[in-house]
This record gives sequence, C-alpha cells and structure tokens, in this order.
Amino acid sequence: LIFPSNVTDQFTLLSFKSLVTRDPYNVLSNWKSNISFCDWNGVSCSRDSQRVVALNLSEKALEGTLSPYISNLSFLQILDLSSDSFHGYLLVDFICLPLLENLYIRKNNFEGLIPQTLSHCRGLQILSAGDNKFYGSIPQLLGSLSELKGINIRGNRLIGTIPPELGSLTHLWILDLSSNLIGGTIPLPLANLTKLISLDLRFNKINGLIPPNIGSMNRLHELGLSGNAFEGSIADSLYQLVRMYNLYLEMNALSGPISTSINNLTNLRKLYLNSNNFLPGELPSDVGNLVAVDKMDFSVNQFSGELPVSMLTPQIFPHQT
Repeated sequence: LIFPSNVTDQFTLLSFKSLVTRDPYNVLSNWKSNISFCDWNGVSCSRDSQRVVALNLSEKALEGTLSPYISNLSFLQILDLSSDSFHGYLLVDFICLPLLENLYIRKNNFEGLIPQTLSHCRGLQILSAGDNKFYGSIPQLLGSLSELKGINIRGNRLIGTIPPELGSLTHLWILDLSSNLIGGTIPLPLANLTKLISLDLRFNKINGLIPPNIGSMNRLHELGLSGNAFEGSIADSLYQLVRMYNLYLEMNALSGPISTSINNLTNLRKLYLNSNNFLPGELPSDVGNLVAVDKMDFSVNQFSGELPVSMLTPQIFPHQT
C-alpha cells in the first residue's frame, strides 16, 4: 500500500533530484518512481512506517541547489551532504524537521545566514556546517539545543561575537569556530563546557585575555587560539588541563613569563607559543621534561639566555641526530 505520507517522501526526493545539476557517479540513477524510494541510493527508511529517516549522499560530487521541499521529510534524523558541491541558500524550514539529530553539510558552497529555525530541532546532536560561505553571526538560539555534542562551523564568513548562550551546551564535545571573522572576547560561560574535548577558535579576531576559568574544561585534549589578538599572560588555570595533547597559542599578543607550571602538561604532543610578546627571560628550566612533545615552537618572541639542558634531548628533537 502507498500512503499519502509515503507519496510525500517520494515527491520530496524527486524534487531534490530535479535540482541536482551534476551527478558524475550516477548516484541518483535508480531514483525512479518504479522503484521503492526506500531502495534508492543514499536513502534509509524506518522499518515500520517506511518513512525516510536518513539521506546520506556525502562525497558523491553532487552539484546543484538544495530543494526546500526537504522540509517535508518529517521523519528525517540524518541529513549528510558533506563534501559535495551544493550551493545557494539553505532554504530548509527546520521547524518541520523536529526529529533531526545529525546535520552534515560541511565542504559545500552554501551561503547566507545560519537558519534560526535550527533551534526547533530539539534533538540535534551534530551540526557540521564548516567550509561553506555562511555569513552573519552565530545564532544565540543554538544555545537552547541541549543535546548538541558537536558544532563545526569553521571556515565560513561569520562575524559578531561568540554567544555566551553556547555555555549552556553541557553535553558538547567539540566546538570548532575557527577561520571566521569572529571578534570580541571568549565569554566566561564557555568554561561551563566541562565535557569539551576540542575547542578550536583559531584564525579569528578574538581579543582580550584567556579566560581565568578555562581550567574548568578539564577534559580538553586540544585548544586552538592561534591567529587572534589575545593579550596578557597565559591564565594560570590553563596549566591545570593535564589531559591536553595539542596547545596552539601562536600568533597572538600574549606576554609575561611562561610559568613553570607548564610542566604539568605531561601529555602534550604539540606546543606552539611562537609569534607572541613573551618577556625577555629564559624558558622554564624543566620544559624539556615534557617528553611526549614531538613539536614545540617558541620562536619570534623575546626569550633570552640559553636553552634549558632538558630540551637538548632526543625526546624533544626526535628527528635530529
């Protein structure tokens, strides 16, 4: 039996196909009305209702615009169009997609504002929209999506500041806002993200101090603040992030001495402090005891004196003999 709701899903998918202008791998070749749409390439349906729950067409080199009729797939949980070549505005009415959990549209050419209606996807867990051409500011309403675990909106043209409302996303693991035009300071509520593993704010226009409460993010494995306008000393609490693997602080205006507490970061693999304004003086004598480090850069600063003996070891320069 074909129910009206199933007809809606089929019509929606055919509308999607009609706006695809290039399909070099013929992925959509079996999207025909004489074949059940649940058997079409990239389409997954629920067993009971035979409604579309997932559309996965990532890395298929598809070109075209995204049909606004996608909003009619009211059972949709996963939409993955990442690494394709879709362009134009994201004219999806997310109010009609209340079950959406994962939205992957990174590495396309979408433009315009990030839709405010995303806030109606109450169960959204992954928002991956990096490497597009979105502009405007980050919607404050994203802070109401309490189930979010990952946000990647890097590599766009976003301006404004980081909404403090993002500090409410206490389940968040990954936050990548890098390579945009975001300014202002890091809002203090961001330190409430105690489950965060990776925070990447590199290559923006963020200024001010590294928040003094950043040590609350005690699960951080990676912190990227490079290429901004941070100033002042490195916050003491940063040295409490003992699970840190990669620390990127280069190309800022950080100053003051480097605390000997840096030796607490015994899991560090990469440490970049180059191109800052650290005051004249010697590096901490035990910095070379960070034996897990394979890349370390202190260049273009005002350090003076001799290298600590602890740095002149095979562990710090593993490829030199």
